[in-house]
Amino acid sequence: MNKRTKSLLGGIGLLAVVATSSASAADKTIGFSMPDLAASFWVSVTYGVEDQAKQAGVDVIKVNAGGDANASQQIAQIQDLIQKKVDAIIVGATNGDAVKAVVEQAIAAGIPVVGVSSPPNTDKLVAIVSADHYDMGKLQAECLAKAMGGKGNVAMMAGPSGQTWSDLRANGFRDTLAKVAPDITIIAESRLADNRNAALTTAEDWIQRFPELSGVYSATDDMAAGIITALKSADKLDAVKVSASNLSPTAQQLLKDGELACTSIQQIVAQGRAAVDQAIAAAEGGEVKKEVVTPALLVTAENLDTVDLSSVVAPSDYRP
Repeated sequence: MNKRTKSLLGGIGLLAVVATSSASAADKTIGFSMPDLAASFWVSVTYGVEDQAKQAGVDVIKVNAGGDANASQQIAQIQDLIQKKVDAIIVGATNGDAVKAVVEQAIAAGIPVVGVSSPPNTDKLVAIVSADHYDMGKLQAECLAKAMGGKGNVAMMAGPSGQTWSDLRANGFRDTLAKVAPDITIIAESRLADNRNAALTTAEDWIQRFPELSGVYSATDDMAAGIITALKSADKLDAVKVSASNLSPTAQQLLKDGELACTSIQQIVAQGRAAVDQAIAAAEGGEVKKEVVTPALLVTAENLDTVDLSSVVAPSDYRP
């Protein structure tokens, strides 16, 4: 493991071992509202939340909206958490603008709210826990530019609209690509839900419309899996390089098989742990860090076996 990797993982690892004592937190209940437990990312966040809560001796009520498009479902679920009078709520938003009002309703009722990864778009959150999403896009641009030889045409599977994380990653990618590879042209961009099948369908369309396509940026690893499936079916995988973000078991296998150029990752489990720490501190009137940012890392086939994944992905046998 290189020094940079050791430093980043070592620094954020401190979050994983900070647990409020069970004696002081035993009577607390935290609500955890997430967009989509079918997504590997939210499985890993949930593991971090549940494991940290267990260590701290607090109860967790988790609710799953069932998809980024289900803002109305998430609103109803947060309203239910308010009715249950939980001590704090952790929210990963389906749509930051759509859930703003109900989150502010919870805060007005005296329930502190911590945003995690895709926070609600309100300045009233007691804390925000996130990754350096802009840097994740930057790392993808540097990697994909190298894989494409600094020239060609790239399409962007930029992730869902209304999500801060997808906007920041896309901006980091665009800005960096313009600097490091001015001879690469972005010829298409799609904003769609973090869904493998939707990504596959869009990629199939791009393959037909853009025969000169030589690279694809994907906002998540699940989307990248759909893109790669489409490229393999069209016998285009050797000609089109794909980059991604996040590191599910599927992405790990794609890297090992040489089908994915790289993935920029956030320390997802660590985010779940840090969100619990901040929620407990807020519920108890303790010191809260307004912003916790976990550093980004770049993973390739070459360094996959040397990266400590304990702060990144849930154990393979974990079932939320």
